[in-house]
Amino acid sequence: MKISIIGLGMALAPHMASINDLLGRVTLAHAVARSAERRDAFEAEYRRAASDDLNTAISDPAVDAVILLTPPDSHRELGTRILQGGKHLIIEKPAGLTTDDTRALAALAKDKGLLVAPVLQHRFRPSVRAAAQLVGSGELGMLCGATCLIPWWRSQSYYDEPGRGSFARDGGGVLLTQAIHTLDVLRALSGGMRIKAAQVATTALHRMEGEDVVCALAEFGPGAAPGTIMATTAGYPGFPETMTLIFEHATLRLGEAKMQAFYHDGRVNEVRDAGGGGNADPMAFHHTDHTTLLSAFCDAVEGRAALQVDLTDVVRTRELIDQILAFGNTELQG
Repeated sequence: MKISIIGLGMALAPHMASINDLLGRVTLAHAVARSAERRDAFEAEYRRAASDDLNTAISDPAVDAVILLTPPDSHRELGTRILQGGKHLIIEKPAGLTTDDTRALAALAKDKGLLVAPVLQHRFRPSVRAAAQLVGSGELGMLCGATCLIPWWRSQSYYDEPGRGSFARDGGGVLLTQAIHTLDVLRALSGGMRIKAAQVATTALHRMEGEDVVCALAEFGPGAAPGTIMATTAGYPGFPETMTLIFEHATLRLGEAKMQAFYHDGRVNEVRDAGGGGNADPMAFHHTDHTTLLSAFCDAVEGRAALQVDLTDVVRTRELIDQILAFGNTELQG
């Protein structure tokens, strides 16, 4: 499979590492960025050519798929061009500035018969896959309650980059830019969520347009189990995210690069990940999950398996984020 990458910014490194892991199966055909500085940095780091030729990266008949790593405000336009050009797509979260942007890309991909994989790599963690298997087996019984805590830290210098944390470029703050990964896992494992109440704020720790702290009351799963969600980038110095799902026969706990299932009969089942997390440094994680995501995407494009995580998942998770923001401070949303 030949792939083009559009956008050579902060999100690039794990994708390049994944391509290198899959050499022989995946080939990088084009690397594109508007910034000459980023092109030069890419060429120095990876010893491969980069250009600003977006048209060739999309129209090259040898290219099967495009990895889109540009900011959210460009996703709908560029994603549309890529799909109209007949290419499959891997797109960084949140897959559009608004939920309607994501819906539009999903509809276009369906119309064109193309696959779009969002970069929700947490779903490919061994711990999350093991948890999903346990939940799906039914052996844990009914879901009775849930909690999710994302106590991350981002310094002001992170938000000093033009547009970061703004509604115009990123679509918002902590929910779309950081918490979306964990919220997507929580939604998938719990069988769905409905937000009952929420508080949304920007603390004195950051100068930014979007929110940096959110607390929500929610109902989880078909049985409307009660629970809470808290997400922030104001939690200095940054701590691992954790979620706890209380089932009838066991309690699942995910966090600190592992899943633990504590059964009422005393058994404990544990599955560990490669390690790392974005609690303080947004790039302080191992790229293994990106590699698994890319490999699964290749399987789907080649017809070996169905796409495991698609834009429908992003839409459902974004709808939850929209619910939270609807309860929040309307001034934050303009």
